[in-house]
Order: sequence, then structure tokens, then C-alpha cells
Amino acid sequence: MVIQSFRKQLNRVFDDRLETRQWENKVDWAIIGLIIISTVEVFLSTFDSISTRYGGWLKAIDIFTTVVFTIEVTLRIWCADLLDPKYKGFWGRVRYCLSFYGLIDIVSTYSFYLALLFPVPYSALKVLRVFRLLRVFRYMKSFRLLGDAFRSKRRELWISLQFLGIVTLILSFLLFFVEHQAQPEVYDNGWRSVLWAFMQYIGDPGGFADTPPVTFWGRVIAVLVGVLGIAIFAVPAGLIGSGFIETIEETRKQEELAERRTLLYQRFESQHSKRKLLLMSDDGHPRSAPARYLSVDYLRAICMLTDNEILEAVRSSDDMRLRPMKSDENLRANDLTVVERHLKSNTSYGYRRWDENRKLVLINPIGATEYGLSHLMATLDENFPDCNIISRERRLYGAATEVNQLTGECFARMEVADNDAPEALSDYVADLGRIRRGQRVLILASGASGRADIEVQWGMPTGTEGYRFEGSHVADGDRQWVESFCERLRTASAEVTVHSAARKDFTFNFTFTTHSSKCFGLEEERNHIARAIFNHSGATVVVVYLNVLSVLKANDERYYAALKMLLDTLEEMNILEYRKQQ
Repeated sequence: MVIQSFRKQLNRVFDDRLETRQWENKVDWAIIGLIIISTVEVFLSTFDSISTRYGGWLKAIDIFTTVVFTIEVTLRIWCADLLDPKYKGFWGRVRYCLSFYGLIDIVSTYSFYLALLFPVPYSALKVLRVFRLLRVFRYMKSFRLLGDAFRSKRRELWISLQFLGIVTLILSFLLFFVEHQAQPEVYDNGWRSVLWAFMQYIGDPGGFADTPPVTFWGRVIAVLVGVLGIAIFAVPAGLIGSGFIETIEETRKQEELAERRTLLYQRFESQHSKRKLLLMSDDGHPRSAPARYLSVDYLRAICMLTDNEILEAVRSSDDMRLRPMKSDENLRANDLTVVERHLKSNTSYGYRRWDENRKLVLINPIGATEYGLSHLMATLDENFPDCNIISRERRLYGAATEVNQLTGECFARMEVADNDAPEALSDYVADLGRIRRGQRVLILASGASGRADIEVQWGMPTGTEGYRFEGSHVADGDRQWVESFCERLRTASAEVTVHSAARKDFTFNFTFTTHSSKCFGLEEERNHIARAIFNHSGATVVVVYLNVLSVLKANDERYYAALKMLLDTLEEMNILEYRKQQ
């Protein structure tokens, strides 16, 4: 754990972005300073008078900078997988070393040690120190912009070069056929004409094109080759120039979006103190929670942003979404648009926090489409670290497809056989497949308005009620845990007190029952997530349904009372589990 934390800190140190405001920039500036000192040292060593008089100092500077760069480059290679997952493992590190900056680091640093192993003149290896100056490019925003411009136009550049190359080949073959008869000793084969044509583009430094065409048509072809010589530089230059402008505009746009997102985040953070008070534990321990949502009308007035600016800021984020709502549940249609925060996406389907050693798994299967569940999971993630979390914050298919409508084969087998399936679906099913026997799965879902405030279900024969476990899908070792969870949840509901200016008590009605036939009974419902997890892993699966109207869409005090009750229960169960293990 300590080593992993150290590697993450090193990855922040090597972020290579001077515009970020963090103390690690001091390391970046120190590296740039050493690169400049090393380059100046190489330059000064070329003067015999200076080298003779101050050779010892120059040697000391060379050795010092080489040792520092050796440590730095080695640490960069060690942390390369945190920079990009493709650099993970041995061959991933090799790939990093063969990247542009990785290769520059290797050549300009490790070449020093070749003189210790092989009889290579030290002065010859010193030439490679000049490549250290190229390392400055990784810190230059302008060079990154130029690289982005090349990448954005690489397809157009390749097509234009292909066209110019093919036309040049055609003209060079035509040149051979019209000049061969006039100058057979000069244009004795097609290679000579091809060489002549391409040498025109680079100024013929080797004198290969000193034999110009003498026939009329040969001179016409030479003129066309000359025009192509202009085009072969003008076309790529124009493409790169337009790409550079587009990249600058896109960078400016992203900076503006980042500023707008910051304004929205500040509005959410301003609500934190109130939420901490509402979620405070009975022993006075404050708990943190983001605001449930903020209306677009409120953000437009407070942040001085237009609807389109708010829409673009939310769309560009990975932890916010727009959601329609009703200001009054008696209305027939939604009349509000709100911005809702959710867990910051770290997978294609949403958020995952996983540790094989943790026994409890919390799953949010419909956060992308159902109101309130994403906020619930975000609060649990922040205040209850002793569990694994799988939270679906993005749609797996199109807008009309939900988890319980996915193809049965995906969940029944816990694998996606279709290679063309969306990445989000494949990753989601793969992460559900991580669950193993011995783990306890708690699925948090929204319940219909006609159900109890909180309904707890687990796999038992249809129609079974109460705490009977005979014939159930609960593992023998987990039956006491499930019963204790239900009992403590019900007990906690009678003791919930909202810590606000006016203290209020809230009670919730509960239902403890078996999973419905849709979960474990009917064959046509075999794709239900609870059944799928149980059939694949044999783990104990408990589903907690929170009523949409009386809990998830209730006023702040009642909603946070239910959330506090759930947090209290999970923390108490975690303490009891810890004592049991001791």
C-alpha cells in the first residue's frame, strides 16, 4: 500500500504540465534547469581553452546531471503503467522505452554507462547528451499543440503524400520513355528517372539530378515535377497549419469548459456544510455528501451562464448529468431540468472500486437512468471505504435499453459473446464477473411508488416471508449476517434523527421478503442481475429497494434520514464483522 501510494505520488510529480498549480512543478522546473545546465556543459566542453582550464568542473557537472537523470528516468519507467495502462507489465515498459520521449530518455541518459562496459570513447558518447535538450519539449505546451495538430491531420497528410508520390512515379516513368531515346546513356533504366524526379524535391544534395531532360516533352514533365515540388511542401504545410489552428481553438474551448465546470462544482461544494449536518452520526461524527442536485435555473442565475454553456459543461464532464424532474409529483409532466452529480467515471460504464480482500460489494445497476441512486452511491463511496463498489453511471446500450432488458446470454453466462457489443456492456459484465463465492452483494435499486419505503429481498422460494433460510440462496455462513442486517436496519429506522435546527424523527415502513419470481424463478427473466450474480458466483445477493417517491425523491431531511440509517447500519455491521474476525 505504501509503495503504491509512493508510485502515485511520483506519477503526479512526472505530470509534465507546467500550467498545473501544484508543488510538483518545482521538480519539473528543476529537471528543465538540469537539462539546460547539461546542454551548456556540452557546449562549453567544445572549447579547448575552457575544457583545459575548467575540465574538472565540467566533468563533475556531467556526472552529477547523469546520475540525477538516471534516477529520474528509472522512476519514470517504474511508474509508466500509471501514466497509461498500455505500459503495464514488462512488455508495456518496453513499449514505453520505445516511445518518443522514452527513447530520448534512454539514449540521452543510459548511453553514459556504455563507456563503463565497452571500449567506446567517452567523447563520442557525449554527443548523445545533446538529445537531452529534446526532453524540454515534453514541458512545452506549444510543442504538445504541434503534436496534436500532426495527429489530428495525419490521415489527410498520408492521403496527400500518397497522391503526390503516385503522380511523381507516373511522371518519372513517362520521363524515362521520352528521354531514353534521346539520352540512352543517362536514362538507361527507370530507376534513373525515378531518382531524378524525387531528387528535385530535396534540392539534389548528391548531384544525382545533374542531367536535365533535353526533349520538349521531357521538359514539360520537368515543369510538372517542379510544380509538384511546390505542392509536396505547400499541401502538408497548409494541413498542419489548419490543424494547429483547430487544436488551439479546441484547447481554448476545453479551458473555457473547465472554468464553467469549476463554477458548477463550487455551487455543489457550497451545499456541503448543510449535508454534513444532516448526515452527522449519533456520536457527532460529521459525514460528507454532495448536493443532490441543482436546478439549471439556479445555476443560470448564480453562475451567470446560459443554458447552452451549462449543457456543454455538463456534457464535457465525467461526473455530472442533466436529468428532468417534476417540481410537484402531482404534475403530469416534468417541468424542471436539474444537474445531478455522480461518481467520477473511471470505467466505460461508470465507476468501480475494487479490492479482492473486501467481502462486501455494493452495486448500483441503474444509476444512469433512475434518480437518486447515483447520489446515494457517491455518499456511500465517500463515507464507507470498507467495501467494493460497482456503479453503472452510463447507458450500456441505446436510450431505451435498461439492465433488465439486456440479452439473457450476457448475464446468464457473465460474458459478452458478441465482439461488436458496446465496450460499456462488456466491461460491466466483466466486472460483475469478478464477484466470487464468499462475498456479500448488496444491490441498491429504486422501488415503485406503491411499494414499502424500503424493501429488502433475497433469494428464497416464491412466497416465502420472514427470516426463513431453508431452501434459500443465502450461504449458510451469511444467514446470520443477512438477518442481522435486516434487524439492525429496522431498528435504526425507529431511531433516525435528522441533525438540523429543528430536530425531527422519521420512521420508514419495511418489507422483508423473498426475491420475486422475476429474480430467481421464471426462465424468461433469467437475465435479472441478482439471479445472474448468484448463478455465476454463488455469492449471497441481497437487493434493497428504496421507494422512488417516499425516499429517493423525498425532501432533503427525509432522504438524508434514510441515507443516515443505511450508513449507520453498514458501519455497525462492519464493526461487528471486524470484531468477529478478531
